[in-house]
Amino acid sequence: MKSWTCIENCGACCKLDLSERSHLSEILKPEDIKLINSMTSKDGWCKNLDRKSRKCLIYEKRPHFCRVNEFSINFKEYLKFGDKFLIDCCKQHISSNYGYESEEMKNFKSAIMKR
Repeated sequence: MKSWTCIENCGACCKLDLSERSHLSEILKPEDIKLINSMTSKDGWCKNLDRKSRKCLIYEKRPHFCRVNEFSINFKEYLKFGDKFLIDCCKQHISSNYGYESEEMKNFKSAIMKR
């Protein structure tokens, strides 16, 4: 069975446009929504993502909703399907941000096959 893993030089989950992720308002607290909105630039990407290196500038101090291993337990789909849910989420975000045939998608698929 494939296991989820985060890949370097991706950042697809750092596109924080809540209008594209309306279901999060059911999970997040109002102060989390306010923080996300303050972290989101006009183009929908997190202000703390170095767009060139695609690395988080606040990685060690990132909010709980940016910590996949912690935040995923809030989703009933994760509790039911585990890593399959996370893999599907990543594929969706990577595809919508970079394309299904992108290098990021190839790297992600390769990484989960190795686990």
